[in-house]
Amino acid sequence: MNISQIENKELSMRIYNACMDAGFSDCGIISIEDMEDYISRVRERIKNVPSSAGFYQNALQNTKQIKTMYPWAKSIVICLSWLGKFCYPEKLQGMYAKSFFVSRDSNKKGTEYQQKLKIGQWFDENHIRWTGKIKDARASVLGLRHAAQIAGLGIIRRNNFLYNEDGSWVELDGFLIDKHCLLYQEKTISACPTNCNLCQKSCPTEALCGAYTLNPSRCVSFITTFAKGAIPPGIQEEQLGNWMVGCDVCQDVCPFNRKHNWFNEEDFEGLDALVALMQPENILLASEVELAERICPLTSDHILPENASTLKTNARRVLSNREKLHSDL
Repeated sequence: MNISQIENKELSMRIYNACMDAGFSDCGIISIEDMEDYISRVRERIKNVPSSAGFYQNALQNTKQIKTMYPWAKSIVICLSWLGKFCYPEKLQGMYAKSFFVSRDSNKKGTEYQQKLKIGQWFDENHIRWTGKIKDARASVLGLRHAAQIAGLGIIRRNNFLYNEDGSWVELDGFLIDKHCLLYQEKTISACPTNCNLCQKSCPTEALCGAYTLNPSRCVSFITTFAKGAIPPGIQEEQLGNWMVGCDVCQDVCPFNRKHNWFNEEDFEGLDALVALMQPENILLASEVELAERICPLTSDHILPENASTLKTNARRVLSNREKLHSDL
């Protein structure tokens, strides 16, 4: 770990080590005031893409009100989990977004999630007041990628994803604490080449409408999850291709991800057993109750159990697209 700045060194390092013991891959700590720049960045994005206002409103409001909601909070602990360590079933690639289905939050009964809970226990044992997604859902609606970049854990690339030295397959967690600590890291990560626009060119719905600029309502990931499969005007269902839940195109084409493959030895607990059920033809055969119980929890809260019908909507579209593609050959 290459530290560029540290304050309250003894406690900051204890927090860092506790995060490592809870299974996180990296950690940084920033001040609450550091997030003020995020507000201006979100406003700039809304100005550039006015249709994104509704999408970003919660994040904007929660960040603006963070001091009101949590007047005791002084610092934000940003924790990074490297998801690229897992093997991802080949039959799910290009159909289910990888970071959703190997998220530490996906299997609440699994060892990965249970280990993550240890950080909250450590805060309690050390008399540190805290909150985070595992305690209060409101605390998760923050600009964690922006916070992680400030903490020096990585950089945000042109496709809007945070990258560490190994790529973009990371998951972020943030914890507000009542202690003033700072732990900024300094990593050597190459910036995107100025002439590279692979992510933008490859976006199937042109949701990446510029470098670092996204129109969320056109994003395949948004359409197949929060939008419940409803396709907005101006987009044809064929543009969504084979994607059932989420989309990895802009990450898969990125040169900074190409050195990584998903054929690792470590399986994500419980995922292999669901590969057959997750095929679109079997999604249509399954009951919504089964989908709500077995598949929705794996989407990392992107499709809630009460919206299990979204999976069937997406499955019908995927099968229709496959049939159209076959008929065109």
